[in-house]
Amino acid sequence: MYQVVAYEQKFNKEIYDQFVEFVREENFFLEVSYEEFCSKLFNNSLFQAEGTFVALKENKVVGFISGLVRPGDVNNANACGYIHTLFVNKNLRRQGIGSSLLLKVEEYFKGQGVGGSRWVFVSNINWAWNIPHYPGHLHPGAPCVRINSEHYFFLLHKGYVINSIHEGFHLPLAEYELPEKVVKKMEENAKEGYTVEVYDPEKHYGIEEFCDAINNPGFAHSIRYNLAKEKPLPFMVAAHNGKVCGWTGSMYNESTGRGHLDGICVDPNERSRGLGRALFCYLCHWSKLNGSSYMTFFTGLDNPARYIYLGAGFKIAQTFADMKKLFK
Repeated sequence: MYQVVAYEQKFNKEIYDQFVEFVREENFFLEVSYEEFCSKLFNNSLFQAEGTFVALKENKVVGFISGLVRPGDVNNANACGYIHTLFVNKNLRRQGIGSSLLLKVEEYFKGQGVGGSRWVFVSNINWAWNIPHYPGHLHPGAPCVRINSEHYFFLLHKGYVINSIHEGFHLPLAEYELPEKVVKKMEENAKEGYTVEVYDPEKHYGIEEFCDAINNPGFAHSIRYNLAKEKPLPFMVAAHNGKVCGWTGSMYNESTGRGHLDGICVDPNERSRGLGRALFCYLCHWSKLNGSSYMTFFTGLDNPARYIYLGAGFKIAQTFADMKKLFK
């Protein structure tokens, strides 16, 4: 028989050992060191020990689950708690262990006064995953539940439904070239004063007006935060006669060789000129020229920008489901 108990720090190493067994089953999630595991999970400022439980059999850890309720969501019946980690020893599945662990977290969420449970990247504790067929290529965090995994079907059977679909995109950059139609379109745009290039404060202006025009507080914060640094990171802009009307986010190479991508945004008054497509393609080109070996990101299935990504040569490496359960 097994028992589910509250998390204690003394279980950390056994939890990690079970995590390693779990990630080695399918080589999908990235295997990390014990120190990296603890830093990512137990030492994370968002980790909630009271929302974490372990399953024991013969006093050995055989299962683990952890979830959290964001402080601002406590006693908000319209909010959800977020599960971010769940695994059970592969030799002991289908014995009710996962179900018991899930029930414990849901009870914790109910006690915090939220109205449901959800598995999605906004928990901010997300595990990196390997891009299939491309050793060494990885994405820093899984957005939600991998479609058609055992985990996915387990949650379906426990009353969780698909809230939205997210697609993980990937492209090796070694052979990437700017699409000819994008180059030609920008040549046409140039006749009317439109350019796409790396931001230069001596050349471009109107960045604050752009922040106001896009009506996107998250992107506006990213722009201002970067520009406030002593040495801002480079980023691409679209401009009309020097006035900023599009933005790509900070560009740099991550330690894995991945070209970083924050996002892309175009002033609503300047759309239909192909500036969003050009910003993305020039960003990819810049990343390649500056040493990135690949790029990855994810976006919602209903995001029309996915056609820009596919047109630039990116492939869908994995599909994920944001899964949600409302409490009655």
